[in-house]
Amino acid sequence: MAFLKKFRCIADTIALFFITFFLCYVSSHLRLPLVLSMFWIVNAVVAGIFVRYPSTHRPINYLACALAMFLNDYLFSGWLSSVILINLANIIFIAVVALGLRSLWRSHTDQLTPKQVLILFPVCLTASLLAGIWGGIVSAGGGSLTDNLLNIALWVSEQFSTGLMILPLILSFKRSQKFIWQRTSVLAVLSVPILFLGAALISGPGSIAFPLPVLIWCALVLPVFVSALVTFLVGILEIMMVYENLIGEHLVDSPPEIMTLVSIRLGVAAMVLTPFMVSVTIDAVKTLNRRLEIRANTDFLTQLLSRAGLFEKLGEIPLSAGQTVGLILFDIDYFKAINDNFGHQAGDSVLSELGYILRRDYKEQFYISRFGGEEFALIARDISAEQLYQQAEALRLRVARHDFSLTDRSLSITISLGLEVGSANNNEEWTQLITRLVSKADSRLYLSKAEGRNLTTPNWSEGSPAFSDRTPT
Repeated sequence: MAFLKKFRCIADTIALFFITFFLCYVSSHLRLPLVLSMFWIVNAVVAGIFVRYPSTHRPINYLACALAMFLNDYLFSGWLSSVILINLANIIFIAVVALGLRSLWRSHTDQLTPKQVLILFPVCLTASLLAGIWGGIVSAGGGSLTDNLLNIALWVSEQFSTGLMILPLILSFKRSQKFIWQRTSVLAVLSVPILFLGAALISGPGSIAFPLPVLIWCALVLPVFVSALVTFLVGILEIMMVYENLIGEHLVDSPPEIMTLVSIRLGVAAMVLTPFMVSVTIDAVKTLNRRLEIRANTDFLTQLLSRAGLFEKLGEIPLSAGQTVGLILFDIDYFKAINDNFGHQAGDSVLSELGYILRRDYKEQFYISRFGGEEFALIARDISAEQLYQQAEALRLRVARHDFSLTDRSLSITISLGLEVGSANNNEEWTQLITRLVSKADSRLYLSKAEGRNLTTPNWSEGSPAFSDRTPT
């Protein structure tokens, strides 16, 4: 096991080296077309990997990423003397983001929370300021104070805008539940280019916020990752449109106008975080609702359906007139004596283990519920009385032969069962049908108790002694 863990660590380091080298190569060549020169994607991707996969956040991997950056600059840029100082700015950004967010993720499967999104903004801003100040100073090559400040501003805005657009993608990747496209989802996505057209027509600095309503709409109806992807593409296109004077109406040749571009970059970065927060919040609310629904409809101790959960589950299934439904109603014999002699913890242990047996062996054939106390109900559709009796007897013998584990001993228990098979009447609902079946099965359960327990009383024996195989247990 230790060898496998060490091998995985080495594989992670090698993978990060090649990922960093590839992204540096891509980012370097993005700088050739001036319109794409504003995006340096390496830092945000590597920082996102460190945060999302905590096991990769190790000093050796920082060294691997730094070597990949140095090698890329040496091979393709011809830099040598300044390569270490300049790339140290990239390492600063990665380290600040990874250290600032590392306590928020214990595993890559953890769900994003609104708190994490709120912290993302100041952490990314701090990382951008520190990396930008260092990078701007060491890459300025002298010059006036104004030139140095402009260089720092460009570094900071580039790191901040790219970080806030890419990190949500890394952190939300594969976190979304299975998603089915609906009309509102398609309309939301199709509305994005329309809003871009409106932004281009309106022009002016305020036009960068024009797509925000449709991005929030996407956040409401799309999974977190899909919404983050749409927002990422919108952010990139807006910055490119600003650069090409399609929106914003400015020139980038003079220092004042460069600061306008920096300001728009920062504004776009802050704007794209809004739909991400909405999307994560909606996802958290949906998850909470699912958990509350499961808790309301599931018995905590046995992990079976509660009585209310059983009716809720059956209510989702169409019930047609004449459909045959079978019910097994049973309870544990002398369960009160188990609690009195061994304590309530022993009784809970028996119920929990019995719930496990029912879930494992009978979930495919029945809807299973802890009906109350030590009483359980199993419901099957389209089953004959003979088949129901065979299943009930198999269950009785299965329980009687099982040794239930307590803290310091094992315990054998038996169950008594009452059966009923009936057909749904016209316009009858599940609640009415089950109530009718339970009434009959409960009387037969009482008959099983009266006849000595550990018995099954089927529905074809009205008033007769209970049937049982009486197999030795």
